[in-house]
Amino acid sequence: MTSTTTAVRKADADVSALLIKTRRVLDSIANRGIVSAPRAVADTLTTLEELAPVLIPHGRVLAATFGEEERSELHELIERTEGRVASRPRADLAYEHLLVLISQLQELLRWLERAHGIICRGTRAGTAERRGTQNSTGPQK
Repeated sequence: MTSTTTAVRKADADVSALLIKTRRVLDSIANRGIVSAPRAVADTLTTLEELAPVLIPHGRVLAATFGEEERSELHELIERTEGRVASRPRADLAYEHLLVLISQLQELLRWLERAHGIICRGTRAGTAERRGTQNSTGPQK
């Protein structure tokens, strides 16, 4: 008896699961709103600093598959993200540091999601919304 399901490499499935989990964490942080209280900022930074070392190696592997321009752009993002994670901001700049780090990790995650064929809900909704707009503004007969 033969199987009709396509084989998915375990490594690919693991990366996809990791990316989905990471998206949930970042969306959760973004959706609950970032409180500027020092303890909340510190806790959120700790969470993000744990995510970065997980995403960055996958970003480097992905960059190796790209052409020169995309590779350079992704490497620059990775280097900025690593620098941001490694730096310790002054207390009065911690909130801004957090906002930039979230933005960088979200961008890195978008690169990885696209490469693995993962479309987040926001993208799907935006696509459906654009289709609806195109259909309503198309030529009328």
